[in-house]
Amino acid sequence: MGARLEGPPVRVEAVFFDAAGTLLYADPPVGEVYACALREAGVNAEGAEVQMQFERAWHRIRHEQPPNKLPYGSTEAEAMRWWRRVVRESFRPFGLPATFEEVFLHLWTHFSSAAAWRLYDDVLPTFGDLERRGKGIGLISNWDTRLFGLLDQMRLRPHMRWTVVSSEVGVEKPHAEIFARALKECGLPAQKAVHVGDSYEEDVVGALRAGMQAVWLRRSDAHAAAPDGVTVIRSLTELSSVLE
Repeated sequence: MGARLEGPPVRVEAVFFDAAGTLLYADPPVGEVYACALREAGVNAEGAEVQMQFERAWHRIRHEQPPNKLPYGSTEAEAMRWWRRVVRESFRPFGLPATFEEVFLHLWTHFSSAAAWRLYDDVLPTFGDLERRGKGIGLISNWDTRLFGLLDQMRLRPHMRWTVVSSEVGVEKPHAEIFARALKECGLPAQKAVHVGDSYEEDVVGALRAGMQAVWLRRSDAHAAAPDGVTVIRSLTELSSVLE
């Protein structure tokens, strides 16, 4: 079973993508990397348990932030402060290593490198198809300042006419301002642009509120129920069937 198309094909000139969960993913997962770093520092920990603690810490600390304030800020120093706290709270149930700062800096460097990330297999074929059809490709992502370097290392920047990242704009999806920035950069009316992402609230709702079109990428549960009027795909290769 392929894409579920709601309504006629989407006529657009610009196709924007989310980053994590849409174009790329951490490999190995964050929990595995954190657990390995802990074990190397003499602290016993298993990847699945650390992953659970990481997700709890990440969500808890984010929710402590004032509304519309970037948790990781707009500079590398601010991002490091944020992530240092996330890592510390992820480690705390297992015991903080005596060399915590050294471990943290190792993790910061690791996740700043393309070696920590993988592209989904459908990304480059989809980009090639869109480019052959004359569609402009862009990015709208909630990420800290390291994303620009990652895009260069992963050789994605040459494919992207427009790159809009929350750490540069000052707000995250689904805030209307980040989508407005994307539309300003591409110079197109909202109805001529579509945003593709794996988060319903951040990507789909945010784009629709900004007047853009939206496609919801659901890699693992594409057949689950979705709101009426929302176009759902399970692979980026299915975009060709929903875009005109």
